[in-house]
Amino acid sequence: MFEPISIKEYVELFVRDNPSEKKQVVEERLRDILHAALSGTKCACGNPIWVIGAAEVGLSCFTCITGGTMPEEDFEIEEHLNYLQKLT
Repeated sequence: MFEPISIKEYVELFVRDNPSEKKQVVEERLRDILHAALSGTKCACGNPIWVIGAAEVGLSCFTCITGGTMPEEDFEIEEHLNYLQKLT
C-alpha cells in the first residue's frame, strides 16, 4: 500500500533530493495533478492516477508508470488516498 504524505512534506523531500527543482513549481505541478485526480481523471487503463508519479510523467497510474503491481514504501498524496477511500 501507499505511504500517505502531505503535499508540503513531499515537496520538501523532493526538493531535497532534486536541488535544481523549485518548491513552488513542484507544488503547483502536484496540485494540478491532484485537482485532476479529485475531478475523476483516470489513467488510460482505467485505474486512478498516481498523483506523485503523474506529476512527473503524465496522467497515469502506478502500474503504468512503474510496471509494478503494488506500491512498496511509495508515497501518495494523503488527500488523494482519502478521496479514493471514500469511493470504496
